[in-house]
Amino acid sequence: MALVGTPRGLRSIVLPIGLVTIALALVALYRGVGVSENFLPNLPMINGGGPKQASAHDKFRPTNSHEPPKYKPTPTFAAQSVIDPFPLLSNPTTTPPPIPEYNIPRPGLHREYGLSYTPPLFIGFTRQWPMLLQCVISYLTAGWPPESIFIVENTGVQDSNAQGKLSLQNPFYLDHATLRKLRVNVIQTPVLLSFSQMQNFFLSTAHARSWPYYFYSHQDILVFSFEDGPDTLQRPGDRDWFFYDEQDEVDIMRPPAAGQEGYRTIYENCLRELNRTLEREERWAFRWFQYDHLTLVNRAALDAVGGWDSLMPYYGSDCDMNARLEMDGWTMRHRRVGIINDVSTVLDDLAALYRDPYIRPRFTDPNPVAKVEEQPKGSQKKPSNEVKKESYKGSNGKDSQKGKVAQKRDEKVNGTSSINVARAVEYFRELINVGNDMGAYKYRDDKNARNSWQNSQHGGMGEPYYYNAEGFSTSFWILAEAGREIFRQKWGHQDCDLVEGTALKLEDQWLVEKDWE
Repeated sequence: MALVGTPRGLRSIVLPIGLVTIALALVALYRGVGVSENFLPNLPMINGGGPKQASAHDKFRPTNSHEPPKYKPTPTFAAQSVIDPFPLLSNPTTTPPPIPEYNIPRPGLHREYGLSYTPPLFIGFTRQWPMLLQCVISYLTAGWPPESIFIVENTGVQDSNAQGKLSLQNPFYLDHATLRKLRVNVIQTPVLLSFSQMQNFFLSTAHARSWPYYFYSHQDILVFSFEDGPDTLQRPGDRDWFFYDEQDEVDIMRPPAAGQEGYRTIYENCLRELNRTLEREERWAFRWFQYDHLTLVNRAALDAVGGWDSLMPYYGSDCDMNARLEMDGWTMRHRRVGIINDVSTVLDDLAALYRDPYIRPRFTDPNPVAKVEEQPKGSQKKPSNEVKKESYKGSNGKDSQKGKVAQKRDEKVNGTSSINVARAVEYFRELINVGNDMGAYKYRDDKNARNSWQNSQHGGMGEPYYYNAEGFSTSFWILAEAGREIFRQKWGHQDCDLVEGTALKLEDQWLVEKDWE
């Protein structure tokens, strides 16, 4: 401040005023008075000398004069929080219980059926961890060797799950530590894939690892071996079984029970089916064991028709693939190897699959469809359905005794080593009844209930690669309908009966006019 030449009296007044003004300006800067939010954001005066921390929304808040967006109404129905379905493994030091002794796979079993390698079982996963865990444990306890199971993590979250960065409420959560305890393999896709793209990923992996044949499974199924012998129940997902001859039908439909001579697990039956298929047929593509819920694949057949149509992401892609294979002369047959239930719910405690006598098999719907919750008073129910009703009403994740018993139980009592086969099969009968109820429960309402399980998790906000759960579901169905339209345009036909209902040939793709008005 230039005061040279100023009269001494004025100088004595201006100098103090100037100093006070400077002091007030410094205080204003310190307190943020009179400055914009972004003014000197890195000035080290707050947060202990660090820069000002702005939230993601504040950092990118619009500065224009447009009206704020109009938000959708907040949903009135809130899904229940997901509960760990296998508390026994939540402790890092615990290991899985033993599986029933009669379901333990014999070492080198694949060689007994003329196979030089153990065919892999791919299980694709995108969301809903409890459902996947139930599926995997059901395979393991039914006798499938863990080293041949490959979980394909198709979440699109990169290494977030492997590094433990997602929470249980996140739809894309996958517990790598638990899968390591179960000794199964995990393969990660580089990006989020659609159903048809993931099928081509299975195919690509089979090529890279020199596997000419492989199995794949959906994650929303519950599988069992024929532990109680013949099973004649017709389940919602079953199709008409194919038999080569009468003896073949007897072998398949009258299997020995556990403890009897000739008993085979679902895994051994799958190896046997692959062996018999290779002996009987040269040009085969799929062997379905409840449509494609569990499928045996011949890699050469898919190569011959160009793999799955990646532009047909979900529904319609199976109709397209099956038609192209049949047009090219490859066979697909429905065969039976075990008990498979297509389910939308999870057992309250998966220790039941290990035949834990302290755990009663029961299940709870984590995402019930409101309009079917009430049952008519006069409706008749089978005895097994009474278990379902009790489980649904009484199982709310607050069964404190379940956790206490799991901690106190004697592991020697848990396995079949200390329970005779008759007792294990008795427990199996109760377990299979609940599994059957779970399958029937999924198909109680074809329009709303079958896919409700996919909407069971809504958390994860703020975690890496977060995606709004409702937005994901909406996008899925938009893509699904787009795939149906691609199917219609590709073949000029609306329905799945391309071979039975038309004269189309393999080379007619994208060349024909539509056959409907």
